[in-house]
Amino acid sequence: MGIARFFPLLCCFLLVFVEGLDIPDPDEIEYIRQHVEATINSTVHLHCGSNVPTLFIWVFSRPGTEKNEPLAYNYGQGSKLLALASTLGEISLLTNTTTLVIEGVSDEAEGVYTCQALYDMDEPPKVKFYYTQLHLQDEEERSPPPSSD
Repeated sequence: MGIARFFPLLCCFLLVFVEGLDIPDPDEIEYIRQHVEATINSTVHLHCGSNVPTLFIWVFSRPGTEKNEPLAYNYGQGSKLLALASTLGEISLLTNTTTLVIEGVSDEAEGVYTCQALYDMDEPPKVKFYYTQLHLQDEEERSPPPSSD
């Protein structure tokens, strides 16, 4: 069960209690879609905007499921990595960023990575969702076709 099932409720709870923030109008939420291709054992960088938000969480959904499993978060007390992250490769967050780095990408890493970010520097606060589809390629897909000399 875990945090994934209650994640939307948790986000709303955090928005209300972080320094008295109001929940932003749903029409003001920004959705950004990205696509990244990688091979097994490679390294990928998944980006969550160019500015560090006040709060963020990375979640992962396997292909064919709608279950969001939390990977990493920062609720203002420093970044934390969760257990699931280790099954996808060696996961880390770049220092002072929200960039999720996966080194030694495993065959289980294909899927959708979502970073949900809250920026409270602006009036009103802004929420952004970054959806990154990670597609694993076979070596044959990456290799250029043989030359016909």
